[in-house]
Amino acid sequence: MRLSRCGLATVVLVLSACEGCGGGLAANRHVDAGGVDAGNRLVRTISATLNRNIDILFMIDDSSAMRLAQDNLRASFPTFLTRLMSPPGLPNIHLAVVSQDMGAGDGSISGCNATGGKKGIFQYTGGIIPPAVTPCATHLNAGATFIANVGGVANYTGEMAEVFSCIAALGETGCGFEHQFAAILRALGADGAGAAPAEDQGFLRPDAYLMVVMLTNEDDCSADQGIPLFDVSQNTNLLSQLGPPANFRCNEFGHTCDGASPQRQAPGNDVATTVTYNSCASNDSNGYLLSPSDVASRLKVLKADPSQVMVASIQAPTTPYTVHWRNPSTADTSCGVASCPWPEISHSCTAADGSFGDPGVRTAEFVEQFGANGLLLPICSDNLAPSLDRIAQMINDRLGPPCLQGTIADEPGKPGTPDCDVTMFYAKGDGTFGEKAVKPCSETAGAGPCWQLQPGSSCQGQLVMLTPDPTLASGPTPTSGSIARSARPTTRRQLAGRRSDQGSALKASCKYAEAERRDMIAWPSSARRARSSGRASRSTQRSTSSA
Repeated sequence: MRLSRCGLATVVLVLSACEGCGGGLAANRHVDAGGVDAGNRLVRTISATLNRNIDILFMIDDSSAMRLAQDNLRASFPTFLTRLMSPPGLPNIHLAVVSQDMGAGDGSISGCNATGGKKGIFQYTGGIIPPAVTPCATHLNAGATFIANVGGVANYTGEMAEVFSCIAALGETGCGFEHQFAAILRALGADGAGAAPAEDQGFLRPDAYLMVVMLTNEDDCSADQGIPLFDVSQNTNLLSQLGPPANFRCNEFGHTCDGASPQRQAPGNDVATTVTYNSCASNDSNGYLLSPSDVASRLKVLKADPSQVMVASIQAPTTPYTVHWRNPSTADTSCGVASCPWPEISHSCTAADGSFGDPGVRTAEFVEQFGANGLLLPICSDNLAPSLDRIAQMINDRLGPPCLQGTIADEPGKPGTPDCDVTMFYAKGDGTFGEKAVKPCSETAGAGPCWQLQPGSSCQGQLVMLTPDPTLASGPTPTSGSIARSARPTTRRQLAGRRSDQGSALKASCKYAEAERRDMIAWPSSARRARSSGRASRSTQRSTSSA
């Protein structure tokens, strides 16, 4: 896009079909490298979708010794909400809770049934919060299985923090062979086993961003279908094919450490010995457990744009990774001595309140598959509020308004009003586009449609904030391709030929302050020559390629 006016910062924003848009702009945006106009001033174009929809799934470990971590999460949740409510306000939220309990074995393992445990079904009935002895009241509307607050319309009464506190109190009686990955995939219908459970239907919106948050003190042990990893009828002692009937199987068959599986048998059968490993990773070659990379891929394909998927794991660190041994739970002489020590993974962290965590090797690898959209956060903390705050910050960054670098000049004679001309192009019911000038919010008393610039905590400049027109019906969410196409039209004739499903666009042309023109925007003549030479070179290369 080229401009004929001088000294302008140009922002092209696309308005998508969001439910009750709260006034912010999503981070599905593109910022070009910038260029110079005839007045030797920097011009940049920002494209962004207006998408304030976020689906948040909390996977909460409810196996033994998780009560303290759950209490910590529930107590810290208000911090999460406070950050989400930062300007432009609370996004359009769907929030659900799922247990890691997917059962294990033939039902003979304590706490693990043979019918799929909690089956990836959202937990919404309310748990027992000590010292109470009866379940808490969720305050969800009748028939609701997850929290929803869209456009200010909630499916619950009271405060969201109270609702979450109740449905997140899962207790600690769930299966001890944790199936974090399997539970998440089943809840979202992404495991290849058919649609999500009936209770989970309606949670995942096609256009919404997705954030998956795991709270767990042990590593994932999601086994592939038909794998007898949890057999306890034939595998009962140290030298059984799968070893003793204990959680160390998840380490032995789920990890490789220093090039091999963690050692099952104690050196010299000495129960007091320990072995520490330097480098451990998920074992994806033996076929026992789900691959972290495959699980990540299954989540990413839920969205046309994989960058809309974010994950965070509140877990124990991957190191130190130490195996110790203990006396067997049942008589075991299979190793040739009177009592064969059984292996056990040592905690890699312990909090002041006594809660602990074991090395989360596979869960960490899962998070790493998402790059900048993944967060690894500590579970062994007296206060999970900082971790939840970071998660909410990531959501805000992705859903938030675009940042306009530099200082915008005030309109002459109107101190405090940025000198910007704003035009909105919107989808009409007949399949064409209309356009209207948008006034500053200072002139409309905040009534939409209007715009304003606000400083941002993570923005070295100002955020472009839009309050939508409440009289305009939302159209379908545009794709990244339609964003680019919708940003181009500048006349009614150009707009008339476009379909309403290509989204609406807003163009804002803002003048920079004089100091910004001199100090930040001007490009030296040598840089202009280099850029011009680069364009000419690329043009020649294209011509040569075409020939």
